Amino acid sequence: MRRAVDETAWLLEQWARWSKFNTDNVGYPSSTPFARMAGSSVRSPVITDQEAAKVDLAVSKLRARDEEMGEVVKLYYMAGENLSYVVRRMPDLGRRKADILVKSGVAWIDSALSNSQ
Repeated sequence: MRRAVDETAWLLEQWARWSKFNTDNVGYPSSTPFARMAGSSVRSPVITDQEAAKVDLAVSKLRARDEEMGEVVKLYYMAGENLSYVVRRMPDLGRRKADILVKSGVAWIDSALSNSQ
């Protein structure tokens, strides 16, 4: 069964939230100690650990296959779907190329997730 790409985008959003809450499981940055004391502004993820692990594996495979595209996708979702943040972190890209890389990366991850079922 084919999943909708917007479902994959939702899964990536939930994965980003999950990875911020489960920093022991993955190597992505979490909030600072001060931010944790003040309370998290990140909503809790609505994804199971198994689903998040599948998404995490797909993102890792993308980063191994196309490092730039994988990094753009990771930054985009970790930054709350903020393309301006991605462009500031990777200024050589430009906004248009970053947008294309995000969309291409989501499509690649969608295919990877569909093939892993």
